[in-house]
Amino acid sequence: MGQNYTIPTLPDAQPDLDMNGGFLCFWTYWQPDPAAPDPEMPGLKQQMVTYLPVASAEDCLCGSGKSYARCCKALPYWQPVCPNPGLQGYGLLAPQSATFRAVDGSAIHERLMDDLRLFCVEDAPDRAFWTLWGEPALESEYGIICFGDIELQHRQTLIASALSTARMTVLLDLLAEVGRLPGPTVKHDPIHVFDKRTRERYALPPRRAAERKRPGLRRKRA
Repeated sequence: MGQNYTIPTLPDAQPDLDMNGGFLCFWTYWQPDPAAPDPEMPGLKQQMVTYLPVASAEDCLCGSGKSYARCCKALPYWQPVCPNPGLQGYGLLAPQSATFRAVDGSAIHERLMDDLRLFCVEDAPDRAFWTLWGEPALESEYGIICFGDIELQHRQTLIASALSTARMTVLLDLLAEVGRLPGPTVKHDPIHVFDKRTRERYALPPRRAAERKRPGLRRKRA
């Protein structure tokens, strides 16, 4: 549990992925913890990478508005995507956080605890932690899909963390409903991609990474 995500390596069991036929997709789930007092409550964060085939004429999942053939198909690497909240399309993986300091922690805590879109997974005096499930929460065979995190430290510092720009937009809109907050400090983590031929992971140069931080498309895929 926590706001930091580890991008897993590609599974060796999928050596036959079509290099120019789709996207890698990064998912995060909450699963039941058999050791918990209430095993029905999700308690373990699990991460998974899947492969989404995309036809050449389809809209590119990166959010450019171009067809896949005219956009990411020819790139020498995969930049993973992740599902947008509510499964409304996908967004490029671009981990980021927004930190608000000197907040009214007691009032924020009360409002977030009442928000049905959030699930509180930890509530202690020095740290409270919520994950964004949405309303309604979306379940799959692997668990409940997570779309971002909110952490309140010592009732003074509020941190929103997301894997994409589209997810961060939803989190910031949610926090705007809580009340007036000071301007956040925004941090963008390095963007990692996978070489299509070698499957090795590497970080994009800063300038190239900045060009790849685009919101995802607001459309559903089967």
